[in-house]
Amino acid sequence: MKTKLTILFILLILVKLSFGQITITGTVLNEEDWKGLPGVWINEVGTTNTVTADLNGDYKIIVSDTTSFLEFSFIGFLTRKVPINGQTVINTSLKTYTIYEAWDQKIGLYALSGIRKTPLGARFEFRTPIVSPFAIKFQLNYLTDFDRNKKIDVNFSLSQYRFQIGPNTWLYGYVDFNYRKLRIQNCIDMLSYSVENHARLYNHNIILGLGKISYSPENLDKHSEYGLIAGYKKEIPKLDFLSLTYKMGFYKDKFVYFFQMDKRFKRVKTFMTYNKIGDYEEIMLGVGFELTYFFKYQKDALKYTTQ
Repeated sequence: MKTKLTILFILLILVKLSFGQITITGTVLNEEDWKGLPGVWINEVGTTNTVTADLNGDYKIIVSDTTSFLEFSFIGFLTRKVPINGQTVINTSLKTYTIYEAWDQKIGLYALSGIRKTPLGARFEFRTPIVSPFAIKFQLNYLTDFDRNKKIDVNFSLSQYRFQIGPNTWLYGYVDFNYRKLRIQNCIDMLSYSVENHARLYNHNIILGLGKISYSPENLDKHSEYGLIAGYKKEIPKLDFLSLTYKMGFYKDKFVYFFQMDKRFKRVKTFMTYNKIGDYEEIMLGVGFELTYFFKYQKDALKYTTQ
C-alpha cells in the first residue's frame, strides 16, 4: 500500500511539472535587413535557462514559468524582453546599438575649492549620447588663488564602451586622455599628460595607463619623466552609490597619488579629492549638479525594450 501511494505521489508531481512547462519556438530577426540573426542568446528571465539561436535565427526553449519574460541579447544589439503570457510561438527582432539607447548624456556644472593653495574654481562637464556603442565626455577644471597659483585639468574620455562577452556578461569601460597644467609659486611648474583605461568586469573597476610629466624651461635640473599608472575604483550601491577611486603613478624620481570620493544626492553630486605630485599636495572639495538632456526621438526608447 505504501509503495502504491509513493508511486501515485511521484506521478502527481510529474503531471504538475509537465503542466507548468511549455516549449516555445520562434525566430529572431535583424532589423537592418530583416534576416534571421544567428547566435542570439535567449534567456528565461530570473533563471539560468538559456539557449542560442541557430544559423537561421530560429530557437527552441522549454520554460518553467509561463508568466515570465524571455530576454533576447546579442553582441552589438539592444537587449529586448518579451512577455511569455502562455505563448508557444514568439518571434521578435533586434536593432543595433544606436543613439536611441543613450541615457548617459549629461551636462554638469560644479563649484570647486582647493583648500591649501587654490581656493576658488569651477568644473564644466559634457557627455554625448552613446552611439554604437561609444560616447564622448569632456571635462574642464580650473582652480586659482587669483595670484600665481593655478591648476588646469582637461579630461577627454572615449567613454561607456561595452562589449558582450557571454550570456548576461558584459565588459564596460572608458578611456581617459588627461592634460594638466600646474603652477604653484616657489613649488612647481609643470605639465602632465596621461592615457588611462578604466575597465569594469563583475563589479571590479581596474585602472591602467601611461603618463608623462614635463617641467618649465626654468627648471634646468629637471627632465621629462614617463611612468605607469595603476588604480582601482570601488562603487558601493548600499551607500547610495558612494564611489572611491585610488590611483598611483610610478615615475623615475617621484610617485603621484590620487584619491577621490564621490557621493550623489539625486541630481546633486559632491566629491573630495586628494592629490600629491612630488612636493605638491592639495585637497579639493566640489559640489554641483548634473542634468540629463534628451532628443525627441529618445523619449520613446524605453518602449522598444519591452515588446
